[in-house]
Amino acid sequence: MRKADATKWVAEIWIDPDWHAAQGGPDQLPSPGQPVIVGLRKDTVVIGRSSSSGKPDIDLVTDSGVSRRQSSLVTDGRRWFVEDLGSANGTYVSRVDASIPDTPISGRVEVSHHDRILVGSWTRIVVRPALLQESNL
Repeated sequence: MRKADATKWVAEIWIDPDWHAAQGGPDQLPSPGQPVIVGLRKDTVVIGRSSSSGKPDIDLVTDSGVSRRQSSLVTDGRRWFVEDLGSANGTYVSRVDASIPDTPISGRVEVSHHDRILVGSWTRIVVRPALLQESNL
């Protein structure tokens, strides 16, 4: 995708108290609030935590349970897929209205705006079509 193109898809990055409780990790949960919205302008987007060796497209640096290269989002232009990149804690996917999953994904899994991607100690990601006002993200 060219930078001049309007953003057609976004990722909502949420702090998820239910995911944090299910993980039982030692880190204190930050205050949940409104999501951070990130425009998905590339065909492949890396999710992870920044380090001296690089910065992922979606930087979840505040969640210490996220690996440097946690997972990737890949599109074919119509659909989005998530794939774990060998992370330490796994990548989980479930419908937004379903219970918290207990088994990480393996391979590439298609996701829609009805799904949530759960990573790290508290991070929930929802991929959805961009609203008109988000077209410049």
